[in-house]
Amino acid sequence: MSGDSAHGFRHALRQPGAVTFTSAGLLARLPVAMIALATVLLVSNVSGSYGYAGLLSALFAITAALVSIGTSRWADSVGQTLVLRVLAVLHSGLIVGFTASIVFEAAVALQILLVVAAGATSPAIGSYVRARWAALPGDASIARAGFAWESILDEVIFTIGPLLTTYVAFTYGLATPLWIAAACVAVGSLWLSVARRTAPPVVPSPGGSRSLTRVLRSPGLRPVVVSGLGLGVLFGSLDVGVVAFTAEQGSGEFAGIALAGVAAASMVGGILYGVRQWPGSVLTHTQIAAAATAAVMLIVPFVPGNTTLAIAAAAAGFCVAPTLIGLFTLTRGLVPARNVTEGLTWTNSGLATGFALGSAVAGILVDAYGTRFGLGTGLAGALCAATAVLLRAATIRENVDPPPPTPPAPAWNDDPIAGPHPDG
Repeated sequence: MSGDSAHGFRHALRQPGAVTFTSAGLLARLPVAMIALATVLLVSNVSGSYGYAGLLSALFAITAALVSIGTSRWADSVGQTLVLRVLAVLHSGLIVGFTASIVFEAAVALQILLVVAAGATSPAIGSYVRARWAALPGDASIARAGFAWESILDEVIFTIGPLLTTYVAFTYGLATPLWIAAACVAVGSLWLSVARRTAPPVVPSPGGSRSLTRVLRSPGLRPVVVSGLGLGVLFGSLDVGVVAFTAEQGSGEFAGIALAGVAAASMVGGILYGVRQWPGSVLTHTQIAAAATAAVMLIVPFVPGNTTLAIAAAAAGFCVAPTLIGLFTLTRGLVPARNVTEGLTWTNSGLATGFALGSAVAGILVDAYGTRFGLGTGLAGALCAATAVLLRAATIRENVDPPPPTPPAPAWNDDPIAGPHPDG
C-alpha cells in the first residue's frame, strides 16, 4: 500500500475528521456482531429453547433492517447529530431493558415488545459513516477508498465480535455481552454525534411523494438492493451450512476456523480492491466480483470435506468484499445527495434482510434434506447477487453519476453527488 497513492486508505484517512468518525463508527457498530449471538446464548440458557432464542434474534434483526430506513430518512432531513443522540439513548436503554427482562424471566409479551423496540431504535451506523465519506470534499476516489475501509472494518467486527461475545459470556456471565453492547452503541453513537464537522449538510427536500419507498424508486437502485439481499442470503446460509457440515463431518469445532477464514479472506479482498484505482468502471468491478463469487459458490455444495469447504468458502469471501464495496459505491451515485444516508441504508437493509432469510431457509433445508442443500442456499444467494447487477446493468449505468468536472464540483449540493462514475 502506497502512502502517496491518491486512491489509498492513508490518503482517505488523512482527510479532516475522517479518523474520528470512522473510529466512532467502529465502536458504535461493534454490537451488530454481538447482539444476535449474545441473545441466543442468554435466551437459550434461561428459557431452554433455541427456537425462542432464534425468534427473538430474528425479530431484532428484521425490525432493525426495516425501521432503520425511516430513521435514516429522518437523519437526511434534520441532520445526523440529533438522530444519533436520540437513538443512542433509546437503543442502549432498550437493550438494557430487554436483557433485564430475560434475566428476571419477565412475561414473554414484554420480552418480545422490548426486543422489537430495541431493533426499531437501532441506528444504521454503517450508513451514517459511509454518508460522511460521501460528503467529504475532493476526488471521488476518497469516498471509494473510504467505503472499502468501512467494508474491511465490517470484517474486523464480524471476526472479533463473536469471539468477544463467547469469551465474555462464559467468563463473566451470559448477560454481560449485551450490557457491553449497550455501552458500545451509546458511547460510539454519541461520539459520532459530536463530530459535527464531518456530518453531511442537510439539503432541503423538494415537495412531492413522502412514501417510504420514494428513494428506493431511484432508477437503478433496486437491482443494487436486490444484489445486496442476495449477498445477505449467502452470508446467512454459510453460517448455518458450515456449522452443520462440519458437525456432520465429526469436527464441529472446525466451523469457527472456516468462518474466520471467510472473514479474513474478505478483509484481504477489500484491502486489495481499495488500495488502488483499478481500470474500468465501478459497475464493471461489481459485476466481475459478483460473477466470481457465484462461480466459486458453485463448488461449495459439492465439497468432499472440511478442508475443501474452508478453501472454497474463503475464496467466496475474497470475492464478496469488492462486490459489497461496489454496491455501496453505486448506491452513493444513484441517489440524490439529500437522500444518501437513506439510500445506503436501503442497500444495507437488503443485506441484513437477506442474512435473516438465508439463515432461516438454510436451517429448514438442512433439517429436511441435509447439509448440502443448506450450502446450496448460499449458491442461490450468490446467483441472485450477480444476476441483479448483470441483467440491469444498462439501467444502473444510465443513472449512476457521470464523471465530475475538473476541478471537482462540490461534494454535497442540490445535484446528485459527483462520482463514482462509469469511468472509474
